[in-house]
Amino acid sequence: MKRTVLLLCCLCLLAGLQRKSARMPWRSGHTLRWSDFQALPDEHSGFSASANTGISHRYTISKAGVLDPSKSIIKANFYPKLSWYKPELIDEFTLKHEQTHFDISEVHARMFRKAVAEFRFTRNSKAEIQKIYKKIESSRRKMQQQFDAETEHSVNREAERRWESNVEALLRKYRQWAD
Repeated sequence: MKRTVLLLCCLCLLAGLQRKSARMPWRSGHTLRWSDFQALPDEHSGFSASANTGISHRYTISKAGVLDPSKSIIKANFYPKLSWYKPELIDEFTLKHEQTHFDISEVHARMFRKAVAEFRFTRNSKAEIQKIYKKIESSRRKMQQQFDAETEHSVNREAERRWESNVEALLRKYRQWAD
């Protein structure tokens, strides 16, 4: 019986560690490396790489039923086990392109933090936070698609440089809302 309980505890701990390593939060000064991309390449894709990024949010609703913005945790994440590259098709521009995708997610995480901090939540907090999230997520997805379209997935180097500059400017604009 003790052995079974110990085994279950170890498995739960291992599962928790595995879940934590399944995402990598955005950090200032840290840039992606090809070793961060751990999924097998999609051989049917015409692309040379794919960075899977997104936003996660944890929040607390008080006993009064109102979301407490000070206990809200919003992160931009990179998902290594869902991100891949084809070694024969990549270069330093490809990696920078994938980093910009991650940076776009961070811009939207900052926008989300700002929106949460400035919103006056009511007893309808769950619906209110969902509405805010959906608006931010829709904007994030649209920007990711526009980035790929305008840069032709890192083929158009001039457009790529403009996007990098614009995203860096947005990171500075929302610097106050960095994690």
